[in-house]
Amino acid sequence: MGDTGPTRTSAPLGMVAIAVIVLGVAAVGYLVTTFLFAFSGGQYRMVAVVNLGAVAVISLGVLVAAVKWIVRSSAEAIKWTAIATGGGWVAALIAEWLFSFSLGAG
Repeated sequence: MGDTGPTRTSAPLGMVAIAVIVLGVAAVGYLVTTFLFAFSGGQYRMVAVVNLGAVAVISLGVLVAAVKWIVRSSAEAIKWTAIATGGGWVAALIAEWLFSFSLGAG
């Protein structure tokens, strides 16, 4: 008859969706940044930087998911996790590119 309120997502489904977003994008982002900065230029020193960037972006995704889930809902947590994870990898890519010059890329 009318609006019944916000859409609800079940807790297990929400957790699976967030895990797929964070870990799926993490795998692709890690492979891309590893290829760009650790292997293609022969910069073995960038491996630690790439690993730290991956851990930071995964942590950001999990933190955003937890905060949004507590404050709002699981549907909002899924949406904002996708946004934060994508933005985090863009930021990591830019930061690693800038940092690679201090380690001798050229």
